[in-house]
Amino acid sequence: MFCSGKFFFRYLFYCFQWLFTFALYYTLPNGICRPAVIFFAQAVCVYNLEEIIIVNLKHEAMKKIILFAAILVSIAAAATGSPSDVSEKVLKAFNETFEKAQNVEWHEYDDYYQANFKMDDIQVRAQYDQEGVLLKTMRYYGEKQLLPNIVSKLKKKYASREVFGITEITSAEEVSFLITLKDDKNWYVVKSDVYGNLEQTEKFKRADI
Repeated sequence: MFCSGKFFFRYLFYCFQWLFTFALYYTLPNGICRPAVIFFAQAVCVYNLEEIIIVNLKHEAMKKIILFAAILVSIAAAATGSPSDVSEKVLKAFNETFEKAQNVEWHEYDDYYQANFKMDDIQVRAQYDQEGVLLKTMRYYGEKQLLPNIVSKLKKKYASREVFGITEITSAEEVSFLITLKDDKNWYVVKSDVYGNLEQTEKFKRADI
């Protein structure tokens, strides 16, 4: 359905153009004048219809964009759970492991629960299955919290690069560190194990300079 407001006045103007064209047509003599008026009317009709369609297509596209954004927000809100939505097993396991956790936020996914929180000034994410088994933790911090043996090897191997941040990932299989480095031109991601075995996994140009 076409909308009111500016769209209504656009359509009204379009109707007046047609009325004026018909009046002009019947007041002019036969011959060249009437075909010229018909040609003018056709041109006006095509222009106005194109403009009306384009404007309304933009309006409909905007409505769809707004609706899509609202759906995304609803999905994100639904994914955020409160402690009452999390099973007692998960809460018990979490509280026993992370007694000093602050600002805890729970999120529910298909196969696990995730707690986002802060502990000892470090941002942490902890993932649990339905039975309260800790699957993975991710800790985000800076160079000062990184293991000294890894820092030493980083300084030696990548002396010209600066440590930007570290993601420490702990699972049942391994403990690994994803270290983001930067220099004047590029970003780098280096993976390390607890022993300081370093492997560069990514490199891309900086867009912040």
